[in-house]
Amino acid sequence: MKMTALFVLFFAQLALSSQTLKISITGLRNNSGSVILGFYNNDKDFAAETPLFTKVESKATTVNHVLTLNYTGIKPGTYGVVMLDDENNNNKMDYGWILPEEGYGFSNYNHFGLTKPKVSKFSFTITNENKVVEIKVQYL
Repeated sequence: MKMTALFVLFFAQLALSSQTLKISITGLRNNSGSVILGFYNNDKDFAAETPLFTKVESKATTVNHVLTLNYTGIKPGTYGVVMLDDENNNNKMDYGWILPEEGYGFSNYNHFGLTKPKVSKFSFTITNENKVVEIKVQYL
């Protein structure tokens, strides 16, 4: 009986961790550099720019200004994703006089304004089902 319970528990955990998070980044202006994705779950960490985890992806596979990324194994929970179009691969946002020179975006949210949005504005929940998120890149 114990072996059957362990078998069921193992495959239940496997099913929970095998969902796919598909992120579609639209509006990229070129294939140069990479995108940096920061995953957040609260405003304090977002304000401090300390994400739960970060993903850095090449833009080489961008087609028609769209980059599609697929991730498996992300733990179920609520996240918000912030994206930087790091065109020169220097791992930071480049600024002109005041405004950013590189693109940025938020998961399922178009932000207009000079202040950071609340994480709740661009958050989504990962469960044991596949999830699709869109990030529309903004350039100023």
